Amino acid sequence: MRVGQSLPEVGVEILNQFELFRFAEINDLERIITIKYIERDPIESIIQEVENLLKKQTPKKRTKTERAEIIREEDLFIIPQEIASNFIYNELPELLLKYQLFGAEKLKSYKIATVSPTLSMNLSHNIDFFEGEVTLDFDGEKMNLFDVLNQYNKNRYVQLSDGTHALVNEKYIRRLERIFKKKDQNAQVSFFDMPLVEEIIEEKITSEIFQRPKAFYSGLNEISTRVLQQPPLINATLRPYQEQGVKWLQYLQEYQLGGCLADDMGLGKTLQTIALLASAYKEKGGDKPSLIIMPKSLLYNWEREVSRFAPQLTTYVFHSPERELETALKNNLIFTTYSIARNEIERLKDIPFLYVILDESQNIKNINALTTKAIMLLESEYRLALSGTPVENNLGELYSLFRFLNPTMFGTITRFTKDYLTPIQKSNDKLAMQHLRKKIYPFILRRLKKDVLQDLPDKIEQVLYVEMSDEQKQLYDQRRQFYQFAIGSEIAQKGLQNSKFFIFQALNELRQIASLPENITNGRIISPKRELLQEQLMDTIANGHKALVFANYLNAVELIGETLNAEGIDYVSMTGATRDRQKLVDRFQNDPNCKVFIMTLKTGGTGLNLTAADTIFIFDPWWNVAAENQAIDRSHRFGQVNKVLAYKLITQNTIEEKILQLQQVKKELFDNIIESDSSSLKSLSEDDINFILGVN
Repeated sequence: MRVGQSLPEVGVEILNQFELFRFAEINDLERIITIKYIERDPIESIIQEVENLLKKQTPKKRTKTERAEIIREEDLFIIPQEIASNFIYNELPELLLKYQLFGAEKLKSYKIATVSPTLSMNLSHNIDFFEGEVTLDFDGEKMNLFDVLNQYNKNRYVQLSDGTHALVNEKYIRRLERIFKKKDQNAQVSFFDMPLVEEIIEEKITSEIFQRPKAFYSGLNEISTRVLQQPPLINATLRPYQEQGVKWLQYLQEYQLGGCLADDMGLGKTLQTIALLASAYKEKGGDKPSLIIMPKSLLYNWEREVSRFAPQLTTYVFHSPERELETALKNNLIFTTYSIARNEIERLKDIPFLYVILDESQNIKNINALTTKAIMLLESEYRLALSGTPVENNLGELYSLFRFLNPTMFGTITRFTKDYLTPIQKSNDKLAMQHLRKKIYPFILRRLKKDVLQDLPDKIEQVLYVEMSDEQKQLYDQRRQFYQFAIGSEIAQKGLQNSKFFIFQALNELRQIASLPENITNGRIISPKRELLQEQLMDTIANGHKALVFANYLNAVELIGETLNAEGIDYVSMTGATRDRQKLVDRFQNDPNCKVFIMTLKTGGTGLNLTAADTIFIFDPWWNVAAENQAIDRSHRFGQVNKVLAYKLITQNTIEEKILQLQQVKKELFDNIIESDSSSLKSLSEDDINFILGVN
């Protein structure tokens, strides 16, 4: 037996015969080819591991002459028959979890065989899944799928009737586990997994019972060639990519499947949805109302857009204390907020809506939140989600989204965690990630501005760094060191989960010291960052531009406003408590004297059209870069004629620099799962916290 190195998809003999130095690695997920050097590192540790296992399986003999000897010559082992048998049966299956076996055909005398079984299915059709018997054929010997899975997970092999230990590719086993669910003695497979089933049996499924999924998946390729019956819109002409979006939405409607329109900010998700609804009510009549749920800041934007583009649709804003459900139900479209939907769920849950549509659907990202649970109770023929960032922090958010859109798609959260969340987020399992992307791909449509709007001006992003004052630095270092010790003690005593409120307070204080020390010191220490912002705003206004300023703290909005007042600069500001927001937006957009719009990131980050500004300042960073991008896209969207400049103000050597680095990690998760045709404290691990509080 020889221990050596190999490359994926390359036989071990190639490395032994040729002196190779580089190889090309193709990453299907990120669509890049990487040239890598072959590092022929010493593999002594692996050889030693194998040697120790061989010794472990050596029978203990009474005399030295009776003792079987293992002979090792560098990476080659010569093993006596008895030891070889023990090693093959007891140790080899576990080794195959980490290493690849070459030359398995030489183990036939030990009744060891590598086998590629054939999958057979005898299924009947239920509503959203297929159920029946699934077997694996091992060269003529048929075994129940779940017997095979149980044996493999217990022994790392499958024992056949003649005593042969069948070694099956582990990736193949894991794919079967992800696709087939056990129900009593039967196997269930989801409608949404049929493409993966076809892939695993390497042939097209022709059985009559699979006609609906077959028709749906094959029809996806024909959406682009469909002729769109122009929606009954006025004052609007759909761009080509928007027409494709409406055709996709209508295709999902035909099959009563839910989808997420995840276009980049500013590409007109609202207009495409209005086009869908206008067509739906033209065809189906107005017997059933549709419920559209959104953040409060978007209510009147939706009302204005519908009255502008599809005035034939009647609307009702179900939000004020005087709201009347009976009156609302007489209209085509009912607009409400997530909080109202939660509070009114007992009255709403039994109403048969035509559509339930979630705008900014990341509001249901927590599957255990009361709002999410309430939304799941709503009844409708069709479901749709709108979000530029359907996944912000972790894959649990994707599960929650599809639990709403297509409830049977992933089964229980426990199953989703086992099949996808843990393998991808903990082990970076590329195959699990690939399967997940294939599964959700038909139900998420995402286009980027840079790909579809060639005439949109550029967006330039830049980080402006500012140094702390001596007093500020001394205070920051004192509090950072204090919390570094205090948080460690808190976690040691209570665990990470029960320490999160304390951690939140600590990180919040450090963020305030870094950006706005006035809050912590009663104005004793002045923020150098506020002085930098003042300089930048004066320069922006002097050059004839308007600016947006986003901050995370209410005090920041107030203090920045005081600075502008002192300079005699006309501005408007908005927080969560602001009423009549559209009036402020209209003034900023149309009044040439109003130069600056200050708002909190959470309040102003979604749904507003602020193209009068072409310069944006993010006063202090938020954990989730997607929230910042949404804020920037209030200006970088339809109607913008100027180049957009976006500045992030970052205090050096503070938690703010660490947040920038964590933002990139969260963005990579989004990019890996949602491809184009995405933080909060809850998502921070203990390693993240140590990183944030560390000196470097």
